[in-house]
Amino acid sequence: MTEILCLSGDDITPLLTMDVAIAAVKEAYVLHATGGGRLLPLVRERLAEDATFGIKTGFIPSQGVLGLKAGGSWKANKKRGDEAHQATVVLLDPASGRPRAFLDGNPITTLRTGAAGAVGAELFASPDARVLAVIGTGVQGRIQTEAALHVRPGIQEVRCFNPHGPVAEAFLTTVVGRADLVVCDGVAEAVRGADVVATCTPSTEPLVLLRHLEEGAHVNAMGSDTRGKRELEPAVLGAAQVFVDDVAQSRSIGELQGLEDVEPTLVGDVLRGAHPGRQGSGITVFDSSGISLQDLTAARVVVEMARERGLGTTLTW
Repeated sequence: MTEILCLSGDDITPLLTMDVAIAAVKEAYVLHATGGGRLLPLVRERLAEDATFGIKTGFIPSQGVLGLKAGGSWKANKKRGDEAHQATVVLLDPASGRPRAFLDGNPITTLRTGAAGAVGAELFASPDARVLAVIGTGVQGRIQTEAALHVRPGIQEVRCFNPHGPVAEAFLTTVVGRADLVVCDGVAEAVRGADVVATCTPSTEPLVLLRHLEEGAHVNAMGSDTRGKRELEPAVLGAAQVFVDDVAQSRSIGELQGLEDVEPTLVGDVLRGAHPGRQGSGITVFDSSGISLQDLTAARVVVEMARERGLGTTLTW
């Protein structure tokens, strides 16, 4: 008999705070950089013009963690009042392959991606950062703003531009009372003079150009996670110090698609002290396409907390 813990979004949200998510993501990056966690082959495919499906899998032998996140984006969901992004995380017993836990993957994806942006801003943005520019104001734009304000509380102004419609009301609520908010008419207006830039769109055409960026700016590129997506002009990557969560993945589905001459550094190597991180006063870019170990470390922590508190529903298999 196998007991499977099932956790809904309502179970997960109070447990996976930004601080918890940041710690889990840092752990995942170091595990990846040191070989303590394995990324298994990635699936990322378009099902239709408005639907993309993917599976990210991984294994952390020292923690007895094996699992996957299956999900993607179904744009038609928005017409029904539902989130476009849908995901499920499954944890398995690596000794038997039997399921241990099923989790709503949406809050995990949102928070761990926000936490990745927090790590990028913490490591590479100026400690004196005052201006944040956010391109794309949906769910991820909101959480990237939360993350940047969390680790860089000196930010006084948030500029935003949404290429695909009006700025989301939830985004405005995130900023009000915490920083001055400027709704911009275009990318250039938002980005020029910004210390930190977060791109959070599904764009397939470059939005942020090199001439938009000031010397010393840091860019968290969070949107490219599928073949053909691109938010940054290739010249930005050519001129910047580039950090990634995984090199092969960044080259296949991230901002480094087709840019074989750009030599990136693993963010996990910076976290573990094997690389000094930002050097000089140039532009830095963190291209985060998201790795399975982020989902699995976050899920492991959430499951442990839920069991301690008696949360969730248990199924018997």
